[in-house]
Amino acid sequence: MELSLKTSQNLTLSPQMELSVRILQMDSIRLTEYLREVMLENPVAELELPPERENRDELAIKKMEWLENQTVREKENVGYYDEDDGMTVEKMAAAEGGEALADYLLRQTSYSDIAQTLLPAVRYVIGCLDENGYLAMSKQELLASSDFSEEQTSQAVSVVQGFDPAGVGAADLRECLLLQLAPEDTLARRLVDCHLEEIARNRIANLVKQLHTSETEIESAIRRIRQLNPKPGALYSRTEAPRYITPDVVVTSFENQYNVMLCEFSYPEIRINQSYLRMAQESGDREVSDYISGKIRQIEWIHKCIESRNNTLLRVAKAIVRRQERFFRYGPQYLNVLRMKDVADQLEIHESTVSRAVRDKYLQCSHGVYPLRHFFVRGMENCASPEAPGAPDAKRRITQLIEAENSARPLSDQKLAELLSAEGFTISRRTVAKYREELGIPNSSARK
Repeated sequence: MELSLKTSQNLTLSPQMELSVRILQMDSIRLTEYLREVMLENPVAELELPPERENRDELAIKKMEWLENQTVREKENVGYYDEDDGMTVEKMAAAEGGEALADYLLRQTSYSDIAQTLLPAVRYVIGCLDENGYLAMSKQELLASSDFSEEQTSQAVSVVQGFDPAGVGAADLRECLLLQLAPEDTLARRLVDCHLEEIARNRIANLVKQLHTSETEIESAIRRIRQLNPKPGALYSRTEAPRYITPDVVVTSFENQYNVMLCEFSYPEIRINQSYLRMAQESGDREVSDYISGKIRQIEWIHKCIESRNNTLLRVAKAIVRRQERFFRYGPQYLNVLRMKDVADQLEIHESTVSRAVRDKYLQCSHGVYPLRHFFVRGMENCASPEAPGAPDAKRRITQLIEAENSARPLSDQKLAELLSAEGFTISRRTVAKYREELGIPNSSARK
């Protein structure tokens, strides 16, 4: 054992800097929750909710009027970008008062001829359905998780499968489609029961050989199958609350310019209670004065952190709008290649600061509401030039080429890669296949 001295350098964050980094990452909702927590533990703090800001009401009204009058296209701003799906979709929240699938099915039990002894099992099965109308567990799991007998469980499932909408209560896609087909439609039922994979791959010739029937009859049966609803419960209101998005940045166009504004009134303002301030100034007790002074300094530092957050967010948003002007001018499919490092170098800040600034934050423009991360696009395969076409450009061109192809001789992934390479896209066949799958486009054999 020995005792020795060692000199080293360590990078540590002070509590104040750590708070600044945390606030930078917060969106409006999380910032509101944090400010409410501070108010609960800091007696000197009080919150001023956005509608109650007396000295800013008039300014807020003017800003909203100006935003509404900038462009007619703002009225069409009803979409939002869903990162999970990777596409822009319309808001799918059901109308107020819309009936949930479970409520609709339970209502049918009241006028159906169901034995009173079986009714609890039917209600239990309805409660086990997912949002698409499928059974969320197998019949064995239903038995294990309830006190009903196997016969009661099977009867309850059969009763639910007889309810409207047709196909509800199925265990999988095959059963869901079979429940919707008429019993006399033997060919379509046989195709669904044994040949769903061939239908998905559009292997008509193989089906003709296996089923010993004409191509016309096969195609007619497939058309009937494709008219069925694979998700019968999706038409009804969901049980969970709709997801609301509060944009942190608003972009509006005025003539040939784009105006970038922060939504300053989406979170409350924290301020110092004046009675406690007077108490600190007038109190002769040093301990009381020090305590209140410390709480006041905490609020002042939070103010500085929020100002720094807003300043950084606004600078990053303006840089994004400048670099992605094609998107705001022509539409979502015209995204340029943009990396966080490019914005960081332009603003002379660290790349991690850009990442924190855009985290969980949304931008609203005439094309919809998008996460700020959506505007960062990598170049095509080893090409980092800002002028090079990006993945959205490649996907858009793939869609155009497939839409214009001869359906009798569809383009293979290799042919698509060659056509794209001739147009300046540095892309491989494997990447074409990946983008095609992300777009939900089947392969050439399925498109034939």
